[in-house]
Amino acid sequence: MIARTIARTLPSALAGAGIRPGALPLLAALVWMSCPWSAAGADAPAQEAASRNAQPPSARNAAGNLETLVVRAARQPLPAAKFGGSATVLGRELLAQRQGIPLGDLLRSVPGLAVGRAGAVGGQTQLRMRGGEANQVLVFIDGVKANDPAQGSEFNAAHLFNQGIESIAVIRGPQSSLWGSDALSGLIDIATWPAGEGSSGSLLAEGGSNAWQRYGARFAHQGERWQGKLGAAWLRTDGQNIARSGSERDGYENATLDLGLRRRLARSLNAQADLRYSDSANAFDGVDFATGLPVDRDNQTDATHIQGRAAIRLERPDGRWNHLLSYALTDTDNRNRTENAFAPSGFERNSAAGQAAVYGYQGSFAPVSGQRLTAAFERREESFRQRGPVSFGDPNRDERLTANSWVLEYRGDFRENLHILASGRRDRNSDFGSKNTGRLSAAWRIGGGPFKARGAWGTGIKNPSFTERFGYFDSFIGNPELAPEQAEGWEAGFDIRPPGDLWQFSLSWFDERLRDEINGFVFDAALGGFTARNDAGLSKRKGLELNGRWQPAAGLSLSFAYTWLDATEEDPGTEAQVREIRRPEHAASLNLNWRSPDRRVNLNLHLDCNGRQDDYHFPPSPPYRQRVRLDGFVLATLAASYRLGQDWQAFARLENGLNERYEEVFGFQAPRRTFYAGVRRRFGR
Repeated sequence: MIARTIARTLPSALAGAGIRPGALPLLAALVWMSCPWSAAGADAPAQEAASRNAQPPSARNAAGNLETLVVRAARQPLPAAKFGGSATVLGRELLAQRQGIPLGDLLRSVPGLAVGRAGAVGGQTQLRMRGGEANQVLVFIDGVKANDPAQGSEFNAAHLFNQGIESIAVIRGPQSSLWGSDALSGLIDIATWPAGEGSSGSLLAEGGSNAWQRYGARFAHQGERWQGKLGAAWLRTDGQNIARSGSERDGYENATLDLGLRRRLARSLNAQADLRYSDSANAFDGVDFATGLPVDRDNQTDATHIQGRAAIRLERPDGRWNHLLSYALTDTDNRNRTENAFAPSGFERNSAAGQAAVYGYQGSFAPVSGQRLTAAFERREESFRQRGPVSFGDPNRDERLTANSWVLEYRGDFRENLHILASGRRDRNSDFGSKNTGRLSAAWRIGGGPFKARGAWGTGIKNPSFTERFGYFDSFIGNPELAPEQAEGWEAGFDIRPPGDLWQFSLSWFDERLRDEINGFVFDAALGGFTARNDAGLSKRKGLELNGRWQPAAGLSLSFAYTWLDATEEDPGTEAQVREIRRPEHAASLNLNWRSPDRRVNLNLHLDCNGRQDDYHFPPSPPYRQRVRLDGFVLATLAASYRLGQDWQAFARLENGLNERYEEVFGFQAPRRTFYAGVRRRFGR
C-alpha cells in the first residue's frame, strides 16, 4: 500500500518542485550512495585520478615540472605533456584571483575563443572557438554535456559564474571523434570537485553597482570511503539598459544548487553521482519594427536547467583494466513572456523545453606498459517540446531523435618522448543516418627536454538543431531537410617549458574547412520569413594562437594570449569569401598578478583587447540583412583581496575600468564601469 501511494504521488510532487521524471535516476543514485552500505575491501584506498569527474591530479612531466592532467583530451585523463593538440587549463589559483565574474568574461583570456554577449549580465552569451559557431562548442560540467537542446544546441554561458569552479580546460580543434556532434570546433570542460582530504567550506556575500547582490555557500568533505559536496548560490541585479534609447533596466536573477556524492563500494569499485539545478530570470528588450534595433520592452525569460550524472567504475588495482557505466541527463525549460499589444493580456507567451539522456559504457585495457586501447558505446535520446502562438508557421512541436555511437581510441608512448593518440567514432542517428569521424595527434618532446613539438588532424560533424529544423516562434521557419555540417582541420605548434617553471610559451597554427554550413539567415520571399539551408561553398578558418606566462619574481606573475583569426564564408550572392560575424581578427589579453610575501594581499590587473568585427543588422525592409562593423574595445578589470585573519577575506573588483562604450551584438549596449565588494569566510583545509 505504501509503495503504491509513493508511486502515485511522487511524480506530481517532483513536478511541483520543478523536477521532471528524467532526473529520478540521479536522485535515486544520490540517495543510494548516502546509505551506510558496507564496503568490502575498504581498507584499500581508490585512486581519485580514476574518477572521470575528479579534479585532475598533478604529476611530474619529463622536464620535472608539475603538470595537470587534461581530462577530456582523451577518453582517459591525459597528461598535457602527451597531448598533441592545443589546450588551455585555468586552475584554481587563477580562478580565485579573477573573483566571481561571469564565465564568458573569464574565457576572454583563452586564445582562439571569441565571446559575444547580448547586452548586460544575464544576456545570451555565446562562445565561439577558432572561427566556429556557438553551437559547435561542447561544454561539460562535471562530466555532463551541458549544451541546451532546446536553444539551438548551444551552451549559454550567461548562467554560470566563477564560484565553486575548481578548473576549466579549453581543448581546441575538432573533438567529434571522442565526444560527438557538438564538439566540431572544440570543447570546454568545467570541474567543480575540490581536491584534498578532510572538510572544507566557504560563505560569501557581495554587493555592488546596479543593486548587485550575490550570496553563496559551499561545503565539501573527503574521507577514506566517501566524498561529498554541496553548493548554493543566489544572485540578483537590476542591470543596465541595453537598448540605445530609453531608460528601462534589464535585470537578472539566478539561483543555483550543486550537489554530489562519491563512494567506494569495494576495493576496485567506485560510484558517483552529481546533480546541478539552476533557475534564472532574465529581462530583455524587444525589437523596434521601424528600425530593427532593440527598444525598451517588459520582456522576460525564465529558465530552468538540470544537469546530472550517475556512474559506476570498476578498475583493477594495477590499472590495466577498467570499466565505466554511466547515465547522464540534461533537462532544460525556457519560458518567454514578450509584450504584444494584440494579445488579450498584452503579453505573448511561448516556451521551448529539451531533454537529452545519454547511457554509456566504456572499457579500457593496457596490454603492455605505455599502450592502451579504449572502446566506448553511447546511446543518446533527445526530446524537444515547443509551444507558442501560430504566426508564420505552427511552432507547436513535439520531436524526438536517438543516436547510437561507437568509439575506439588508441594511446601509445614510445621511448618516453613520442606520444600518439588516435580515435575513431561512428554515429548512427535516427534522423541523419551514419557518420564517421576521426582524429590523430602526436606530441614529441625533443631529447626529453623542455621543447615539445606537436600536431593534430581531425574531422568533426554538427547535426542540425531542433530549432533549425522545425522553426521558432517569430518569423523563423524551420527546414527539416537540413544535413549535418562537416569539418576537417589540422594544427601544428610547439610548447616550451624549462625546468623551474618560471616561464612557458606556446604557439599554434591551425587550418580548418567546413562544408554544408547551415545558414540560418536566409530570407524566403515565398514563405514570408527567414529560414535555414546548407550553403554550397566552403567556410575557411585559419589562424595563429600565442600564449605564455612569466614569473619574474616571487609573488609576481605575468601571462598573455594573442589570437589572429581569418574566418570566412562564401557569400551566396557573389560567391566571394566574406568574414564570419562576431569573430574579431585580432584579440589579446594580459594578466598581471601580485601577491604579498605574507600572502595577505593579492592584486590582479586584467586587460582584454577585442579587435573590430562584423555583425548583421536586420532592417524591416529590403534587403532585410545588412553587414555592419562593430568597433574594437579594451576591457580593464582590477581585483583586490585582503586576508583579515585566519578565515576571513575582504575583496573588491572594478570591471570595465576604462568605462568603454561597446557592443558585441549590434544594437545591444554592454555594461559600463561597475564596482563590487564583499567578504568571504573559509574554514577547514
